[in-house]
Amino acid sequence: MEVKQEAGKTLLHIRSHYNGLTKTEQKAAQYILEHAPEIIYQSVTELASKADVGETTVLRLCRKLKFQGFQDFKLSLAQDLVQPMDYLHTEVTEEDDPSALTNKIITAHIQTLEQTRELVNPEELGKAIDVLHHAKQIQFFGVGSSGLTAKQAAQSFLRIGKRGGASTDTHFQAVEAALLSDDSVAVGISISGSTKDTNENLLLAKKAGAKVIAITSNARSPITKIADIVLIMVARENPLSSSSLAAKISQLSIIDLLNVGVSLRMKDQALKFKELTAKATSDKLY
Repeated sequence: MEVKQEAGKTLLHIRSHYNGLTKTEQKAAQYILEHAPEIIYQSVTELASKADVGETTVLRLCRKLKFQGFQDFKLSLAQDLVQPMDYLHTEVTEEDDPSALTNKIITAHIQTLEQTRELVNPEELGKAIDVLHHAKQIQFFGVGSSGLTAKQAAQSFLRIGKRGGASTDTHFQAVEAALLSDDSVAVGISISGSTKDTNENLLLAKKAGAKVIAITSNARSPITKIADIVLIMVARENPLSSSSLAAKISQLSIIDLLNVGVSLRMKDQALKFKELTAKATSDKLY
């Protein structure tokens, strides 16, 4: 039975196995050794591209090093490199008082939004707003933290009269994707762009005839090859800081851009639906 590699010894483990690797595996291993702090923020696609090897080479290297896969490898590497406080925020220290903590965290969120603003392609955004405006059904797909964003997105579009939804169960997601049609839009939300369940369900949606919009932080990830329209947001996460609020704020800013853009196209109709949904819940408040 294989013994799983002990966390925190990743780089030493790579060096100790180096001479027993194939030439292409050595190429990938050398890139990892030279760029270790960057690797924890990359997808397998990005690493393979930068190391100039195939994705299968990277995955094979991970297995040779006794890791279950690339994510398992990145988690161990992050534990090698990241100090306990770093995954809360790179500039936060144990000496920070509440005032300093507030300034650092909120400044980081503002920077994330500013960087996302710079990355949003107006042409792609316009295309996304157009297809969402004409869609009879909008289905959002995401798992984990991105699944929560998908639920919020579905709610925001429902309030302006756009039917659709976002299931948390990946099997139900597959069913919903398969039942879409050419007057539907599937929106996939994935920070890495390499989430298997999300990408497979988007492929089902595309096969059913739906237009596919991807919201991701990785412009060279598998999800971008599936999507008809790609919107890039900023999320610098390592395995120890996944589900960060900064990333979620970035995702939600894209959702808000789309929602407001569609609302402006719908004009009076969107306002009518907003009033109806507001009245429907008004008696729930004291």
